[in-house]
Amino acid sequence: MMSRWGRFNRGFTVWQLQWLQKTFRLSGNRLLEVQQRWIMHSMSLFRSSLFLVLVLSIPFSSTVYADPYEDAVTALADGEYRQAYRGFKRLAQRDHIESQYQVGMLYIFGQGVEQNMEKGISWLEQAAYNGVYLAANELAQIYISGRGVEPNEEKAMKWVELATKIAEENEEAADDGCD
Repeated sequence: MMSRWGRFNRGFTVWQLQWLQKTFRLSGNRLLEVQQRWIMHSMSLFRSSLFLVLVLSIPFSSTVYADPYEDAVTALADGEYRQAYRGFKRLAQRDHIESQYQVGMLYIFGQGVEQNMEKGISWLEQAAYNGVYLAANELAQIYISGRGVEPNEEKAMKWVELATKIAEENEEAADDGCD
């Protein structure tokens, strides 16, 4: 049984084909050519519409996800150290330098993870070499005070010098000419 719209024949229903034949006196190859143009036009409109929908949906999809660093900072501020550690560690492994510092500090103080001075110092060194002033400064304090390590004035001075260099570079970068 045929529906009231007829059955489809290469993009047109039977009644549309009959209307085209009568109205424009089309037949044979000319009718086939009109059908092909119509199909190509329909496909082009579909692609354009799909592209427009995808482009317009991009801003909405990006607002769904929160900033992982901010989530970890919030967890740290709320005292949820284990959650903060997991968030910072994921980012630190992807070379997020502020997260490297945070992971080092969590290891040193044993918050959210078992205290481990070696791992903490390793993460702080990585952050310091990547330009985090606080990491270099913390390492200097660790080696000066001997907190969890043997006091070592030579290593402490190395980290003080790096901290000073980082601070000077940041000062130059932040110089706005207001002095």
